[in-house]
Amino acid sequence: MTGAVLVTGGAGGIGRAIARRLVTDGYAVVLADRDRAAGEAAAREIGCEFEEIDIASETSVMAGVAAIARRHERLHGAVNCAGIHMQALVVETSLADWDRIQAVNSRGTFLVCREAARLMARQGEGRIVNVVTKLGFGNPFSAAYIASKNAVWGLTQCLAIEMASSGVLVNAIAPGHVGPGTGMEAAFRAKAEKLGKSWEDFEADVVRTIPLGRWCRPEDVASGVSWLMGPETGFVTGELINITGGFQAYAAAPDADAVREAAARGPGA
Repeated sequence: MTGAVLVTGGAGGIGRAIARRLVTDGYAVVLADRDRAAGEAAAREIGCEFEEIDIASETSVMAGVAAIARRHERLHGAVNCAGIHMQALVVETSLADWDRIQAVNSRGTFLVCREAARLMARQGEGRIVNVVTKLGFGNPFSAAYIASKNAVWGLTQCLAIEMASSGVLVNAIAPGHVGPGTGMEAAFRAKAEKLGKSWEDFEADVVRTIPLGRWCRPEDVASGVSWLMGPETGFVTGELINITGGFQAYAAAPDADAVREAAARGPGA
């Protein structure tokens, strides 16, 4: 499959990995970010186009998507990866901070979805992928962020139903704990500080909750996006794809030695 794919938040660690993977897949990637310098540098490194878009601004989103439509015959996909985070308990979250998170993460994603869907409806096909978070879990210091991402999941489901008859598939990807080397590392370090833990102890605690025993990498998320953009997922819409290393199914995982011993004993031993 070919055509242009818009990736918002493309200057960040996850967005950059997604853009790089989709270039490798043969798409004409348009990396979008509100930070022109960082976005242009990322686009040069990857070998793709750059479009300056501030997803919190309706004017910016409409102008950016229109510019992409003028340059490309077809918009095959849109990946909503742009987002911001803050670490605060509900009781210390100001209304201004709450609104700021929602303006980018939920309203901004809505604006990109709306403009991309308008183009794709006229084409009769397209793929939209929204990057959310681990849904169904509360997490201290993250109420504004988690609320915004749950809103995006609701948007994803509604848009998937609305656009199905137009051949437009809409799905969401929920990454697991993505930390070191990405924009989320600062958020995790802030959380460790609020909990009074060293980074080493906090990191060990996080990894213990992941059955596969490591952080989620940006490339893991990019692989999921690549799959959803490809021809083999033509019957997948309105779905949430968890890429969490088993966190979604987490209960304390037995260590490898215990598993090997049980396997050696066999059933009924």
